Amino acid sequence: MGFFKNLFSKNDQDDESVEGQDQETEEDQDDDSNEAFGNQDEQEDPEDEFYDNQRSPSTAIGQPSLINIIANSYWSTDDVMQEYFIMRETMKHRTYGIAAYVPPSGYPRMVDTGIFQELLAQGNIDLTMDVVPRERRNIMKELSKDLNVIRSNSEYQQDKGQTFQMRENITKYSDIDNLLDEVQFDENRLYNVNISIIVYGNSEREMNKNFGVAEDLLANEGISLTPYVKRVKSGYLQTIPIGARMYNLDDTFRNVDRKSLSVMDMARNAAGRFNGGIPIGTNQATPSANTEFLNVFGSKTHRPINYNMGIVGESGSGKSTTNKIKMEREIAILGFEHRSIDPDGEYVLLAKHLHQLNLTITSDAKFIINPCAVSLTETPLEEEIETDENGRQMTEQEIEDQIKLSNDGRQVITHEDGEKFVQKVNVSSMISNVEGFVNEILSANGNEKGLNVSETSRLEDAINAVVKRLGITADPNSLYEDKAGTLNGRFYDRIPKPEPTLTDIYQELAKQNTLPDGSEDPKVSRLLDGLKPYLRTGSKPIFDGQTYFGNGRTADLNKYLYVNFNISQLVGSLKRVAYYVITKYLWERWMTNPEKATTKKVLDADEILQFIDDPVMFGFFEMMVRRCRKRNGSLCWLTQDIERFQGRPQAKALVTNSEFMFCLQTKPEHRQLMKDAIDLTDGALNILTGNPEPGEGILRAEGDSIWIKTNPSQEEMEFAESNRAVELARKTKDAVREINEKLKQ
Repeated sequence: MGFFKNLFSKNDQDDESVEGQDQETEEDQDDDSNEAFGNQDEQEDPEDEFYDNQRSPSTAIGQPSLINIIANSYWSTDDVMQEYFIMRETMKHRTYGIAAYVPPSGYPRMVDTGIFQELLAQGNIDLTMDVVPRERRNIMKELSKDLNVIRSNSEYQQDKGQTFQMRENITKYSDIDNLLDEVQFDENRLYNVNISIIVYGNSEREMNKNFGVAEDLLANEGISLTPYVKRVKSGYLQTIPIGARMYNLDDTFRNVDRKSLSVMDMARNAAGRFNGGIPIGTNQATPSANTEFLNVFGSKTHRPINYNMGIVGESGSGKSTTNKIKMEREIAILGFEHRSIDPDGEYVLLAKHLHQLNLTITSDAKFIINPCAVSLTETPLEEEIETDENGRQMTEQEIEDQIKLSNDGRQVITHEDGEKFVQKVNVSSMISNVEGFVNEILSANGNEKGLNVSETSRLEDAINAVVKRLGITADPNSLYEDKAGTLNGRFYDRIPKPEPTLTDIYQELAKQNTLPDGSEDPKVSRLLDGLKPYLRTGSKPIFDGQTYFGNGRTADLNKYLYVNFNISQLVGSLKRVAYYVITKYLWERWMTNPEKATTKKVLDADEILQFIDDPVMFGFFEMMVRRCRKRNGSLCWLTQDIERFQGRPQAKALVTNSEFMFCLQTKPEHRQLMKDAIDLTDGALNILTGNPEPGEGILRAEGDSIWIKTNPSQEEMEFAESNRAVELARKTKDAVREINEKLKQ
């Protein structure tokens, strides 16, 4: 506290020098007072007593002073510790700190919002900005002097023929002259600004590493850092939030105008970038608690690298509630289309609230989802690569002309945005889907392996025979009859042909593999036995037959903004197979549907990491997360299985291809795992492991980390809360609060 005493003593000395004779009069009065009260002059001055009491904890109540609480353990003046100090020291541990500042020459010419965002997110850095307003009269006098100096230098250099600095002088003169006009009309103002930081580390090596990171982050913004060499104590006191201004650090201040200062405001640096979209929550780091917005598809002026989003958190952290709010607002406000796969029945009320379609899939339901369906596929013309007879790569126009003349069934179509695509019936994709389905039903119980080479070959022969019998080729017209008709209560100009079914494939497989004596070939016995329960005559018939979701509904469900596939009533291997079949169906019939090419589509997949050890299923999810952007689609995946990130590179692919992440409450034991998998900073992890409220977490949007809390309304909580008991308790609490407010009136 010697510093504060000296500071106030200095002010007293200044007052003495100014007041002169008044001080002498006061001294005479003090002498008279001392004579009147005897030996009172020997008593300690109250101001000295105050500062003496600040030096040590109070003996009256045992409470330490402010400086005892926030001060570091010690600093040294030797040559070894010229740049850093010891913040905290115990028998086993030391915390090091290094104070630094931005020198006057270390500022960029132009600044942007968010320049300190990554720095503050590190969690081991304190940042202080000391702002001293300057009087307008002094500003105008100094700027006028600078103009005269620049003009004189320019005239002298021009007389001497030294014109190499002429352009720089003109730029300086113009900037200062404009600033002078703005200050004169009170449109701008100058401030003296000091930016100081303290970087901490648990060892000297870690401190230096963290300081290097801070230097790199600021260097990306055009800002340089300089340690407080041999001025460590002053730099520390300048940075900690006690309102002290160290006058021996005047050389660390520089002029900043009002516009630049408002941009550098640290409160702004905690806010996210606005790119349109929906309100997702309130910012917990800004004083105004401003509303943050989320737009996974971006705007016309800025589009993200991909449109995928992951929501990760422990059970009860608010994952499902957050996603329901996101879905409801994107559907109602932005008109996005959503499809959700619901393993726990949490999205049924959302579909009801939005007056959209909920399909509860049971083992004996009338619904049918055909895994053998054949659908159209589209490939951008620019991705088609063909060569002529000389090996030369053909242009897009040449490829388009060749496709029109080839008569192989492919067609070139043009979308509304002018982009051209090659459209065809991808029979090989359908065969791959059926093989994946059979692999799943064979290995779902964990006791059997997937298809072997012989079984795969025989299955493909059977599928090809069925496709040929139905007259399906690469030509999109082969999927329709040459007549009009009604199907499932809907009229078609050209009625669709029947789809291949599991029964068709089963019968063809049995027919092709019947031995001369009429017995079944043992090489297909496992295939036939695996398919039998999933036929219409078996116990799990929901995958055999023409795709059907009810009378009057098309097989692709294209007229709905939102469809929820509720598979909560399925159990065991059937639930696993249903998840796979529905995902495949949505990719083929909805995500890659040519009619939906320009529609913004979001597939919501809950608890996706439960399939991470299944190479077929997770391989498909990985393909989808990489390719859905080209279909104007987004995959929003949710998980609470944080342990599954451990040692699984396929899980890293989900994170890498998700430009948006919302991380909620995390257990302390998962801290390092989240840091490695999602690349979170220590500051973000401190929030996530610090017992945040449900819905509170870190939103990572295109590299920016924003601390938010979701803001559901009372009406939204009616369908968003997954736990009915919690919802009932909330209603009771609201009722009690309402009664108390009535009683106060």
